[in-house]
Amino acid sequence: MRKHLKNIDYPLFIIVLLLSIVGIVMVYSASFVYAGIDPDIQNPAYFFNRQRMWLGLGFVVFFLFSIFLSYRRIGEIVPLIVLGTFGLLIAVFIPEIGVTRNEATRWIGAGPILIQPSEIAKIAMILYFAKAYTNKQDQLHNFGKGVLPPLIVIGLVFILIVLQPDLGTATSIVIACGIILLFAGIRFRHIAVLGLVALGTVFVLINAAAYRMERLTSFMDPFSNPSGSGYQLIHSLIAIASGEITGVGLANSVQKAGFLPEAHTDFIMAIIAEELGFLGVLFVVTLYAVFMFKGILIAKRAPDQFGKLLAYGITFQIVTQAMINFGAVNGLLPITGITLPLISYGGSSLIITFALLGILMNIAVKGNIKRRNPVS
Repeated sequence: MRKHLKNIDYPLFIIVLLLSIVGIVMVYSASFVYAGIDPDIQNPAYFFNRQRMWLGLGFVVFFLFSIFLSYRRIGEIVPLIVLGTFGLLIAVFIPEIGVTRNEATRWIGAGPILIQPSEIAKIAMILYFAKAYTNKQDQLHNFGKGVLPPLIVIGLVFILIVLQPDLGTATSIVIACGIILLFAGIRFRHIAVLGLVALGTVFVLINAAAYRMERLTSFMDPFSNPSGSGYQLIHSLIAIASGEITGVGLANSVQKAGFLPEAHTDFIMAIIAEELGFLGVLFVVTLYAVFMFKGILIAKRAPDQFGKLLAYGITFQIVTQAMINFGAVNGLLPITGITLPLISYGGSSLIITFALLGILMNIAVKGNIKRRNPVS
């Protein structure tokens, strides 16, 4: 254990810590008005207390995966993880097990303890793709034998998540796995064909559901329906514009006081922009950018191909999720319901993100040990 602690990647840990601090502060700031006036809660610190609990558990998970659980050992049980993920994704649709909120059935559990299987699918698919394409290195020139089989698995996972419905999460998983494919070394023409298929699939799915098409058109022109589909984005833009350079001050947001829905979850970045201004947004974006470059460096220094692909997948899963969230909040992308990693309120998302980061740290530790002691 002392050997692992000595080789901890402290820059990565500092980035994780800073994002977590921003998250817990902003969850309280964005939620205390709503939590205080909601008749079912009537406790300004309700969401803060729950997020604090999840954050503490998250750091336990982070250190568990960083030091005590080798990513190579986890790789040995990938088939069990994938089977378990399929079981959970199917359980969502079983009456009395699946939980429906806001016309979406994405959770299983009871009372305050809910699990979101699509979050677990993030870690399962990244592990599976990294392991599968590590094992198939000598077959990647053959699309049928080397490339296609894992794509069938992720296709089934994609369908199960879309049916919840949750196209945003399903898309972010596919993008992260696509990055793994790219760095695994498959042929460019295969990448091009798969990219076109993926874009075509998303286009068909958007056209197949009226609410998805409404989201697409509303983000292009939210003022065409200001009291309906464009309401949330309009108030997000008002929050961003109100913040200007330095913001209106921490806890002084107007939009969180019943105007902007999901202020402490999907749209917490709008509250950051309003309260902390452009400088606050720049600080958060910089942290994610530094994380991306750090993750790429860890991947390049990984001691084996599995670690390399796994590090790329984890890095771009988190970065892609952040970019989609940024785009939705400022009107550059359709609203998808994707949260901001380590910052938005939410238990399942936070714990899975910490698990992913713990695995990334473990890869960094193993890489540092090998670089400093190449014989071992």
